[in-house]
Amino acid sequence: MPALTPVLAPPAPNPVDLLFHAAGQHATHPEADPRVGAVLHFTGNPPDLAQLRGRVSRRLDRLPCLSHVLRADDGPPRWAPVRPDLEQHVDAHRSRAGTDGVDDAVRELLRQPLPVGAPAWRLVVLAGHAAHEYCLVYLTHHSVQDAGNIVSVLETLFGPDQDGTPTSSTVPRFEGAGLPGPRQVISTVAHTWRGTRPHGLWSSPAQPLSGRRHTLWQDMPNRLLRETARAYGATRNDVHLAALTHAISQWAAEHRPEACRDPLPMMVPVNLRTHDETALSGNRFFLARLDLPGGSMPAPVRLRRTLAPTAPLKDPAYRQSLYRLTRHTPRTLLDQVIARSAQPDSLTAVGSIFTVRKPLRYHGDPVHRFAPIICCPNGFPLAVGLFLYGETSTASFRIDSALTGAEAIPRLWRQAVDDMAASVGAAVGGE
Repeated sequence: MPALTPVLAPPAPNPVDLLFHAAGQHATHPEADPRVGAVLHFTGNPPDLAQLRGRVSRRLDRLPCLSHVLRADDGPPRWAPVRPDLEQHVDAHRSRAGTDGVDDAVRELLRQPLPVGAPAWRLVVLAGHAAHEYCLVYLTHHSVQDAGNIVSVLETLFGPDQDGTPTSSTVPRFEGAGLPGPRQVISTVAHTWRGTRPHGLWSSPAQPLSGRRHTLWQDMPNRLLRETARAYGATRNDVHLAALTHAISQWAAEHRPEACRDPLPMMVPVNLRTHDETALSGNRFFLARLDLPGGSMPAPVRLRRTLAPTAPLKDPAYRQSLYRLTRHTPRTLLDQVIARSAQPDSLTAVGSIFTVRKPLRYHGDPVHRFAPIICCPNGFPLAVGLFLYGETSTASFRIDSALTGAEAIPRLWRQAVDDMAASVGAAVGGE
């Protein structure tokens, strides 16, 4: 089925786009290729492929990230428009019956290549795991699309039409804001440069990472996150990062003692995508590094101690300064900062969070679960992406298989949040 190509062209690829492009080319194993996406779980009967392709075709002009290819091997890096063949990009896959059928099928799809010489994305109908249920699996490459683009694509395809609500993919708080003052800019520059310091926590030659990945998911009620955050005067991201640090520290105490340290460096993506950049190809975020409270301590204590190091993430001036630095810093200097951050001695665990605000459905079938698919390129020990949708939060875990016993980290993460919540409940009950 021919599809019209949007006329809106993205600007030139940025250093983060090229970094992910290189990570894909030099991945030591297909599981380390930075492929990302999401799994939408629907209640209903599987859709007709022709109708689904028609839906994509009609909305393609609003999604330039679906019709451009990153060219970086024959001249200056650029985005080239390419007409997607929806017969190739939109297809179906059968999963086995049972509770693990979807997860196993997604792992299998991640091992399959994305379309060659065409825009790097697939939309796959997944059925067979349960009666009156199906999934739509959206897969793409991080050099082309970040979390904001993934959400833009899925909200455009399956969200309400022209409902007036802002897209979940952009950050409105700093749009139109005044210029950050010199003190704020200097503070942001210093914070950013400190985050590039090497620590060597995960690059020991005696304990090399493998490039192989565990691919796991863990659910949590949104209400639990929300009420726990409120009780501690925190954000849901604070709860998530504290729980992740707690899980890593608990695991490390048994299996990798040198990583059970305080502080524990964590990389956190900061979304910088503006409304005008909705669905444009490429990445619009900055990977900040925070030094979070590591070592051995109770989960509630860790959450309280997390509030100070995460304070910049809650400051609109910090985000505005990052935005201006990434847009207006000379390219050679920005390349240097990003390259320094990407050195093996500087890489560490990644913890991200994203809220999907719009309700999604297809032909009346509601989405009852939005499961992200995060990537974990070479050099990273693990990456975790938590997406909040409806009543459920779902976290995607990609963990290097060389980390003995680390497949327990999702369970430990969930237990940490339960412990934080229980501590608050016990305190309230005793008052």
